[in-house]
Amino acid sequence: MKELLEHIIKSIVNYPDDISIDERESVDFPGLTILTIDVNENDKGVIIGRKGRTINSIRDIITISAIRNNKRVRVILKDDRAPKEELSEEKVQDDDMLTDEI
Repeated sequence: MKELLEHIIKSIVNYPDDISIDERESVDFPGLTILTIDVNENDKGVIIGRKGRTINSIRDIITISAIRNNKRVRVILKDDRAPKEELSEEKVQDDDMLTDEI
């Protein structure tokens, strides 16, 4: 699956040398393989496409290939923004500071 995904991604991006695909098994769901795509910041729009059509099409192709091989795969595009957990922790710390001052 990883090779197919890499071939598809490299053929549509502007910076094919900046691609990295991480393949790992899911901890929560046995038998599920997670493929995480990391591309150049300038290529993220190309990968996502208009209204997410490109990334959804890529996911469909990989899913079809996985079904034919009796596997389960999930494709994720790596996002460099802070995860929601980190943002919520910062908010909690800010709220604690407000209560200490009062």
